[in-house]
Amino acid sequence: MFFQFSGKVALVTGGSSGMGRATAIAYAKEGIKVVVADRNVQGGEAIFIQCDVSKEDQVENLVKKTIEAYGRLDYAFNNAGIPAPQIEFVDFDAETYDKISDVDLKGYWLCMKYEISQMLSQGGGVIVNTASV
Repeated sequence: MFFQFSGKVALVTGGSSGMGRATAIAYAKEGIKVVVADRNVQGGEAIFIQCDVSKEDQVENLVKKTIEAYGRLDYAFNNAGIPAPQIEFVDFDAETYDKISDVDLKGYWLCMKYEISQMLSQGGGVIVNTASV
């Protein structure tokens, strides 16, 4: 099947390493304009927007800056996440649980909240959410 990616824009959270970086590179190779977001600043040939996905104002700004730069958002690969410490679940303290939950659950919800709103306003788009250990 042939897909036309010319003029499309993708946003990749957690895009400075691992699956996020690989996805951003793959999108760019297909001619898609890529916006990479991460808490860790990296170099590269893309727009970089520093973003902590657990902070609503930063996620809202991320989508806003994407639209300012490219005028649309066609794809979002929500990949930002933090690992749980290598301890028994029952040994987590509330602060550790809250930190993990804020990024690994709330962060996905916040991203989709703003991504979906933009995509609906322009007639559609695609969102992929990932999780891994």
